Amino acid sequence: MENPVENKMVTVLGIGGAGCRVLRGFVGSPAAASLRLLAVDTDRRGLEGLNLPEGSMLLAGARWRGGRGCGGNVLDGQRALAHERAALERMLAGTSMLLVVGGLGGGTTSGGVSVVLSVARKLEIPTLFLVTLPFTLEGHSKRKTAEETVKNELLGLADAVLCLPNDLLFSILDSTTPLSEAFRLADREFSRTVLALTAVLRHGNLLAADFNNFVALLKRKKSYCSIGVGLVESAEVNGRIEAAMEQLLHSPLLGGADKLGEADAVVFSLLGGPELSIGETKAALELAGRYVKPGAELIIGASTGEEWSGMLQLTAVTIRFDAETVTVEAMRKETSRMPRRGRAAAGAADGASTQLELFPLLEPLSKGIMEKTMPVLWNGEDLDIPTFKRRNAAVDNGKLVGE
Repeated sequence: MENPVENKMVTVLGIGGAGCRVLRGFVGSPAAASLRLLAVDTDRRGLEGLNLPEGSMLLAGARWRGGRGCGGNVLDGQRALAHERAALERMLAGTSMLLVVGGLGGGTTSGGVSVVLSVARKLEIPTLFLVTLPFTLEGHSKRKTAEETVKNELLGLADAVLCLPNDLLFSILDSTTPLSEAFRLADREFSRTVLALTAVLRHGNLLAADFNNFVALLKRKKSYCSIGVGLVESAEVNGRIEAAMEQLLHSPLLGGADKLGEADAVVFSLLGGPELSIGETKAALELAGRYVKPGAELIIGASTGEEWSGMLQLTAVTIRFDAETVTVEAMRKETSRMPRRGRAAAGAADGASTQLELFPLLEPLSKGIMEKTMPVLWNGEDLDIPTFKRRNAAVDNGKLVGE
């Protein structure tokens, strides 16, 4: 089947300091030669050393910020990029798919992603956001800013959003690891994953992963992801699949091999040179699939290219959905399937339900057919009991109390 993104312009936009560092990680790489790289920052230092073509870098808000950055101020970041809407439209013109990468919690990225999303929607560009959440040691305020950005600016409007907690590094790094080394490892793994995702989505000539799969999987769902990357530089076929898998399982941003078994969905990608065979591809993906729990959704892609000659990279992006958003989404679907009652039919039940509406705490919390089953608990709440009952929310029946 032909991949709709194949041979079309795929753009990677790095926004803010972290996004620019990710681009710096593969500028000049043969694997990035087929991508269009763009960088946006309010800090002049973030754009230094990128060596991108003219018109591919944007110092946002330079006239009033002077290239000094936003100092963590989200409103300044939003204002700076809002003044550059016309420039962003020119930069993104002709793009077939957009991958936005950056680190949330600071001013430029947290404030600017909504502007980038607005421009992308105006130009009707399918957009995937791959963003990091700050280290816990960076403070509660930065984490709160990042969470609110995902919830209020991205989740309801973006085609797909993947959030990567930087704290995953703590599960594998020694406590004596210098902080600069931790950030360097995060940027390196992030860069490798961006290359893997774009390569497979753009030209999965062995197994093509459709961008629509990402949209269907992630739409309106808050999710957290971890990333495992295994890269082997060897043209010798024997043993390199196992070596790549071993590296993947010990990747700094995977957070441990058990993340594969805990995931609700996993995106596997395999990249290699012309020597990569379908048999080796099958063996690699079967090996990776052994670590995934039954029922988890899989998106698989495999691609070959001359730029990967003598190399093999296996990448896994694990996705775990936030329990609350999954429950709300399930209830939304269930409600949409329920027939609407007419006012006459509803009136017969109104008298019996008036007391429960006035005194919702008196209603028994029945679990129906789930009464005798093992409860599913999350943060002390029984998920087998509908949310509106657990939280004592009155149900609007279309009539005023006492009517």
